[in-house]
Amino acid sequence: MSREPLVIDGYLLQASSGETILDAARRAGVEIPTLCQHERSGTKGLCRLCLVEVEGWRRPVPACATEAIAGMVVHTESEGLKRLRRVLLELLALETNLEHDKKAQGLLARYRARPERWGAPLADRREREPLQDNPFFAREYDKCYNCRRCLDACAEGIQGVWAYSFVGRGNKALPATPLDLPMAEAGCVFCGNCVQVCPTGALAPLEEVLLAEGER
Repeated sequence: MSREPLVIDGYLLQASSGETILDAARRAGVEIPTLCQHERSGTKGLCRLCLVEVEGWRRPVPACATEAIAGMVVHTESEGLKRLRRVLLELLALETNLEHDKKAQGLLARYRARPERWGAPLADRREREPLQDNPFFAREYDKCYNCRRCLDACAEGIQGVWAYSFVGRGNKALPATPLDLPMAEAGCVFCGNCVQVCPTGALAPLEEVLLAEGER
């Protein structure tokens, strides 16, 4: 059922019931940046890059988790939002190895992010060596920015196995197996869904990881 129109960056749109601002914007061809969102998993609003401004609202809201409401007037690329995204991307690049994430690299360029202005990259907050505890895929935590796609693929959205959970607190939190068990002992069925949805290469086929290591 369609609703009364709303406006996103000057586009007059009809939003369907339950549709988010992000959904409506994409139908209009308005590109709102995201890193954590994936069509095969639930909405999380974790990366905060999709924050948008709604006229009359006090604070920016995540477009991926905010329902498109009749009468809204939404701005997705104000100067304030550009500055906010620039800082978010810079801080993310200091904490995480984004070298293999083409989408993140594109966003860094789009918003002219300069992580180096904050100083040297932070020490590895995860303090973990790459894990190769099964014959199918490897886990490299320095590439992970906690988008939760692997957790959703394994549990809520797709597979229903729950082999992953968050381990640690604060900026030490990371997706791992309960009690740090090897993947096979954690109930993993090695379906590969988590690898497919990982945007950074933190989860990658073991054959590719070993081949890359051999070329170094």
